[in-house]
Amino acid sequence: MRLLVRFSIFSLILVLCACVQHTNSTENDISNQADLEKVAVQYAEGFDILYEEGVIKIVTQSFGKNAFFKDSIYVRLDSTVKLDPVCKTIEQETIRFACQSSTHLAFLAELNHLEEVVGLCGLEYVNNPEISEVLKKNLVVELCMTDQVQLENLYQSNPDLFLIYPFGSAESNNYNDKGIQTLLISEYLEKSQLARLEWIKLFGVLTGRTMEANDYFEEVETAYLALKTAATKTEKTFIMNLPFQDQWFMPSSKSVGVELIEDAGLQYFYQDELGTENKTHSSEQVWNDGVEADYWVIIARRSADYSLEDLINEEPVYKEFLSVKKHQVIFCNTNQVDYFSKGAIEPHVILKDLCYATGQIDSHEPQYFFLLE
Repeated sequence: MRLLVRFSIFSLILVLCACVQHTNSTENDISNQADLEKVAVQYAEGFDILYEEGVIKIVTQSFGKNAFFKDSIYVRLDSTVKLDPVCKTIEQETIRFACQSSTHLAFLAELNHLEEVVGLCGLEYVNNPEISEVLKKNLVVELCMTDQVQLENLYQSNPDLFLIYPFGSAESNNYNDKGIQTLLISEYLEKSQLARLEWIKLFGVLTGRTMEANDYFEEVETAYLALKTAATKTEKTFIMNLPFQDQWFMPSSKSVGVELIEDAGLQYFYQDELGTENKTHSSEQVWNDGVEADYWVIIARRSADYSLEDLINEEPVYKEFLSVKKHQVIFCNTNQVDYFSKGAIEPHVILKDLCYATGQIDSHEPQYFFLLE
């Protein structure tokens, strides 16, 4: 195993050196790497950061059972360093972003780099008023009016870097051939909350805000682990979600969302079901299980005044659920909070909400999840 790891590291160094060429320069011309704030990846499996004199290489990659992909880009810190034209390269001071996912906005906003976003898929679905205001003020271009990226709009936004999903990655060659550099971002594939959050370090390198990214991650990590350690492990169970037509899609027992609720001390009702994909259950099965499950965690888009009575009106059988009878329905209204974007960088806040909803914290103002009344 050690031999394999050494070989992998050696291979990455060879690839790095293949793109980098140094010209003659004085010591003062070259960035002092000893003084450079660096990234150490602790939890994430989907990216690596490699350092060489005058450049930083960002590598994003598949892992586990995900379909294979790999991507990279160089951040040039020293103008005397010459890179092979085939290598994607950016300068930290000038970078302008286009984003395929609104989750990227949360990372960039936390690093005070939202002003540099010029294009986005799904402008109308941005659910954070502060972020939405900045995007409108800066005339950020809508990139995806349908499921496909509109190339004309992408060219109009003229980004230095287009952050894209790894699926459908064959399209990235088309973007690159037309002068639009891309980088595959896959934080959502990570297996834990802290691994997903750690991608803020990658964004820190891209934007020249590595120190801020490291500090933010360490702060959240400390808060999250303290809450997790203090949480009382119980035998109380929970189910999740709402049905779609006659089917009920429950997340995998290995999903990041399930892990977060388990870190609050609860046990997933379907923890014995193996696999990493969502599981499909009939409504009748979940109705039977709901009679036994202590808590019901729901993430849905509803009106601001949505209540427990409204939930029962959607399906009268819900009044037989143990969680409904005991007023232990924990609800996140995505019409009111930016759960899918900002929530990705605030797992400690979400965990605190859950600990409060389950009676483990006496005083707290919920931000994402609250008990439905």
